[in-house]
Amino acid sequence: MYKKLLFIILTILFVNQLCKAQIISSDKNRYYEFLVECPIFKCSITGKIIDTALLVAPPNSKFVLVDIKQDQCIIRFTMFSNNKKTNSKKPYSSIEDYTSYTYFTITKAQLDFKAVLIKKSEWDLVVGTIITPIKLRFSPFDFSKDISVGSTFGIKYNLNQDKQSAIAFLIGTGISSVTADSFSTKGRTQKNVDLLAFTPSLGAVIEMGNAQIGVFLGFDFISHVNQLKYEWIYQGEPWISFGIGYSMFSFNLKK
Repeated sequence: MYKKLLFIILTILFVNQLCKAQIISSDKNRYYEFLVECPIFKCSITGKIIDTALLVAPPNSKFVLVDIKQDQCIIRFTMFSNNKKTNSKKPYSSIEDYTSYTYFTITKAQLDFKAVLIKKSEWDLVVGTIITPIKLRFSPFDFSKDISVGSTFGIKYNLNQDKQSAIAFLIGTGISSVTADSFSTKGRTQKNVDLLAFTPSLGAVIEMGNAQIGVFLGFDFISHVNQLKYEWIYQGEPWISFGIGYSMFSFNLKK
C-alpha cells in the first residue's frame, strides 16, 4: 500500500514540476506598451547596434523589456500595432517594415517617458500539489500522521504588482493513507491497519516571496466496505492541517 501511495506522490510531483517549468519564464517577463511614437534601433541581444537605420515604433505597440544596461534598454516586440500608417520620409521607417528584426534598443529615458508597464490582473488562477503530513482531528481530539497528497486549484489575489505577496483560496482532492486502530474503531481491530481514503479539502495559502504558509480543512472517506468492517470514527469528519512550502503555479486572468 505504501509503495502505491509513494508512486502516486512521485507522479503528481513530477507532472507538477514539468508544467511549472513550462511557464516560469513568462511569469518573470515585464511587458510594456508605447504611448507615443518612439525612435528605435535594431540591435543584438547584447545591445550592440547592428543597423543604424532609424525606425519608429508606433503607439500601442507592445514589447518585452529584455535587459537594461546602464542607460540602454533592450526590447523585443510581442505584437505590432494595428495602425497601418507608415512614415514615408527617409530615413524613418515604420516597425512593420522590419518584422524579421527581433531585438531593438531604446534609452532608459524613452522607456520612462514614452512607455507604460502593462499591468496584469490582480487575480490569478492557481493549480498545484498539496501534501499534508499531519492532521488535527476532532470528535474526539487527536493528532495523526495520516499523509494526504493530491492536486489543488483555485484563485490567488496578488497584493502587489510584482506578485511578491499574495493569498490563495484553494479547493483540492487527493488520496490519504489513514491508520485505523483500536481507539479509532472502538475495538473493531486490535492492531493498526493502513487504509486508503478519498480526501477533498479547502484551504488558504499566504505567499511572501518564495515562502508559502497554508492552512487546510479536509475530510477523509475510506471505502464503504472498510467502513462497514471497521466503523472508523473519523469517517467524513473534518480535520485541520498546517504546512509550509506548497508547490503551486498560476495563470494570470487578464488577457
